[in-house]
Amino acid sequence: MPAKKRPPAPPVSPEATTRLQRRARRRDRSRGEILDAARRVLLKKGIAATTLDAVAREAGLSKAALYYYFPSKDALFFELVFGTLQSHAQAVHAAVGNVDGGADALRAIVRESVSVFAPRLDDFRLAFLHGQVAGQGTVHFDDEQFARIRPLNDLWFAGAARKLAAERRGRRGRARVEPRLLAFLAYVSAIGLLTMKGMVESVDDPLLYSDEQLVEGLARVFEAAAAP
Repeated sequence: MPAKKRPPAPPVSPEATTRLQRRARRRDRSRGEILDAARRVLLKKGIAATTLDAVAREAGLSKAALYYYFPSKDALFFELVFGTLQSHAQAVHAAVGNVDGGADALRAIVRESVSVFAPRLDDFRLAFLHGQVAGQGTVHFDDEQFARIRPLNDLWFAGAARKLAAERRGRRGRARVEPRLLAFLAYVSAIGLLTMKGMVESVDDPLLYSDEQLVEGLARVFEAAAAP
């Protein structure tokens, strides 16, 4: 006996669509307000001393309302870190896409990484350093969360690696470093520059060189390494 066909779903009225869109905007706004509150609490107290109760108070919500969006402190901290990393990766990817050669792509990685975080060192510390200084077991990301982070590597490195590989056409570069590894090293060098900048500025002892001098010097090093 043939299966009965299901009747088509009734069309959604424009009024219902508007209501759904309004709810989605409210959810996004509330979620963003919680993340902003979490950022303030984390910067003030550190990860170990941050609790969901403290974040809820800062956001002006009940703990139950906060749990609707984030079931744990780990989940909340992950979303804060992930949002920062994702926006940074997208900015680097766009900058690399706007240049032609491999050397310019490495320069774009360095320049964009520093320009994104140099005026926002607190966000840099949250994304890159809090996990290292919080103490073992304080921060835990699960496999599903790591699976969301890993694709960001392609945004950071794949574009530059393709440009470098296309220029070399099978030849080894001057530095004799594989293209994707060279892109990764440009990125981690920029992160190291930002780490040093954050360290010295936190004790009111700024670096001798300006951000522009540091970026230009580092970019020239990698441009030389990229030469085929």
